[in-house]
Amino acid sequence: MKKKLLLVGSFALLITLLFIAPRNYSSILPVFQLTEKPTVISKGTYGKTVTIDLTFGKEEIETLLKDLEAPYPHFFISTEWMERSAPIIKIMQDKHIPIGLLGQDGATYIENPDLFQKEVEQFDKAMGEKPLWFRTKDYQFPVEVQEIAWDQEVNLLSSSKYWNGEVPVLSKGDVLSVPLHQEERVDIKQLTKLLKSQSFLPIEQNIFGLKMNTKTFPE
Repeated sequence: MKKKLLLVGSFALLITLLFIAPRNYSSILPVFQLTEKPTVISKGTYGKTVTIDLTFGKEEIETLLKDLEAPYPHFFISTEWMERSAPIIKIMQDKHIPIGLLGQDGATYIENPDLFQKEVEQFDKAMGEKPLWFRTKDYQFPVEVQEIAWDQEVNLLSSSKYWNGEVPVLSKGDVLSVPLHQEERVDIKQLTKLLKSQSFLPIEQNIFGLKMNTKTFPE
């Protein structure tokens, strides 16, 4: 009986520590859903985050990556760009730059229900792991997309600000989207200047106030 009580007490203590731990403590978060149900996140709380939607470019992207310093912006890249940009991806991985999956327009996944799974598999093949974050190119997330992503243990990120002209003014909690497409493109020099002008936070730290770490355990 005492043994059973001890086990119950230990379990209760563990649950308590997990839920009341201060948000400013560094924590190791599992690499799967960071929300309790299918949810599209568009804004944080603790700082400012820059995300870059990348579907086109080579030489200027290499220049941008060369000058980047941590904390890095979070790149969302399309599967088509991945397939033709393996050397650049290697640079990003060597610098531990966070990479998410940039999909197609939201309605496309209703017309083609198998597309999301295919893109996740392509990402996994190119990166060596599934994406933790996904966003559609038009920032539309139909219920079907939310449910499919949830089943695949992939989180959905939109944004609160979009760079479509002048340099945007960011407030605490903002998640900025920067387009680097063939048909719509922010000037790389302006982007570099913005990244160096102030301090930015990773997505997870901005949203949850937690530092995102990964840990490899021996088999």
